[in-house]
Amino acid sequence: MTIVYAAAPGSASNTLCKNLEIILNCKSKTLGSGGGFGHTILSIPVRKKILEKLKLNFLNKTPLIYGHIFPTQYNLRLLNYNYNIQHIIISYRNIYEQLNYYYKWQKYNLRGPLNFPEDINFSNKDEFNSENFNIDLNLLLVLNFYKHWFYLIQNNKIKNYTLFSYDEIISLNVDYKKKINYIFKDLVDIEKIKYDKNIKSNLYKKEQFEINPRHKQLIDKFISFHTEVDFSLII
Repeated sequence: MTIVYAAAPGSASNTLCKNLEIILNCKSKTLGSGGGFGHTILSIPVRKKILEKLKLNFLNKTPLIYGHIFPTQYNLRLLNYNYNIQHIIISYRNIYEQLNYYYKWQKYNLRGPLNFPEDINFSNKDEFNSENFNIDLNLLLVLNFYKHWFYLIQNNKIKNYTLFSYDEIISLNVDYKKKINYIFKDLVDIEKIKYDKNIKSNLYKKEQFEINPRHKQLIDKFISFHTEVDFSLII
């Protein structure tokens, strides 16, 4: 049994992942082929392949897979073939709040969460500049993350999924608890699940940036172009 957590960058994903690890009493596994952009393409660990050949799969239990997982045919086929997927969790956040998060990443990390790690070599280290194209790349990638997941959901292409908003994850509100109870009702003793607001990870201090008009236009054009998808959850 495996829970897959596909997290949009900037949706309090590390915080939810830490809570899921506590519920399942495990450490999550990341199948991305590398950092940054490597999240978009999954890769099966060599250890799992070896155990599978030796018919020792029972030694490779994977309760939780976590990452900025894009639902490409390749990625989904890899997951379904190699793991017994019980449920898929997808986290989301208002796209303008996420854009602000990418500005912070660029300011403090000299790249975005979905950039190549080497992109720090091409940043101006003296001052933040919202014109940096690292931000455009992250914004386009996360919009595509939503486009593909929302399309699959809205066209009933995937079953057994749950969407979590940034606000639900941070507040541990009633909706959050209902969703957690539903997902884990047959997997753990839900009476023993603890909801601790102190469990937070990788949350930046609040800092507001002025939206670059180019990025506002990019969001508007992207959403208006893909009329077959309902983006109302993120705008």
